[in-house]
Amino acid sequence: MASLPLGTNLTLAEIQRRRDPKGNLADRIDTISQENRIWEDIVLVPCNNGKFHEDRLIATRPSGTERAINEGITQEASTTQTITEPTCMLAALSRVDEAVIKGNMAARADEDAEFVKGMMETVVSRLFDGARSTDLRRINGIHNRTNYNSLTNTTKTVFDNAGGAASGTANKTSMYFFQWGLKKLYLIYPEGDERAQGNGPIKVTDYGKSIIDQAGTSGAKHYPAWQSWFNFDFGLFIADYRCIKRVVNISTSNIDGVNDFSIDENALIDAQSELEYGGAGAVIYCNKTVLAQIRKRANEKGNAFYTQTEGEGPFARSVTYWDGIPIKRVDAITNDQATVTA
Repeated sequence: MASLPLGTNLTLAEIQRRRDPKGNLADRIDTISQENRIWEDIVLVPCNNGKFHEDRLIATRPSGTERAINEGITQEASTTQTITEPTCMLAALSRVDEAVIKGNMAARADEDAEFVKGMMETVVSRLFDGARSTDLRRINGIHNRTNYNSLTNTTKTVFDNAGGAASGTANKTSMYFFQWGLKKLYLIYPEGDERAQGNGPIKVTDYGKSIIDQAGTSGAKHYPAWQSWFNFDFGLFIADYRCIKRVVNISTSNIDGVNDFSIDENALIDAQSELEYGGAGAVIYCNKTVLAQIRKRANEKGNAFYTQTEGEGPFARSVTYWDGIPIKRVDAITNDQATVTA
């Protein structure tokens, strides 16, 4: 008998595990979901060239030249640089045997919701760690862009939490200042996509119940199944590279204050001082390890940089602020980043 690997097909056993003693779908304890509050801030913009997006930034502008009477000057002109970014296609397929569902659409909706959650986590992961050098189907994430992966860049976008003394151990993480918005930083999606009508980021298409081929039988065997298709075509567009600041070399283990350091407010001050547009719309992102470091520092008497406020509404969460800028948890930021060096 052919085996159906876990994680490929939704099985009767899996459905049964989701039921409470009365046979109803039970609340499940989710031990794998990430908290990625970056979705509260992400700006989505349709591409202006099909599946690609273009914008132009000012590369140089005339500065003028002092002159004396009867002395000429050199002709000048401003120059621009064109930025072009592609979108990538992230997709998933759910096929559930009709005999498993047995008309229980709640079970199917529950399964579809897990697909959406998982794909949203993948998108956030790609924003930071996506690398076209290893897979051309992916976008280039922040860590694989020149402005954000070296201490020697002259763009004032990377700041060293270790002050040049970081160990070579890959036990590091980073904090990020993002300024979302047009002409700043945003996600793109293909021109004409349904998201232009205000739908959510992950598009779910219900293909209903149909007869499908059993895997591995070359079309010789069939069965009825419910099918859902999930997709999100997206890209990362950094219109103004100055709207991302990365504080690197924050150690997540072996912290000794010698070459492994917890968060240093001086690095945050340096990054904040370089924010553009007066810091308008800035949000800080970090993972739960750094957030714990921050809260411990906030608990220290006399630390005026951090404040804690209660959220509003029935599902609101408390928010930690750095000098008025909200700090939000993003679990897709890993704890095993390599040391960023010159």
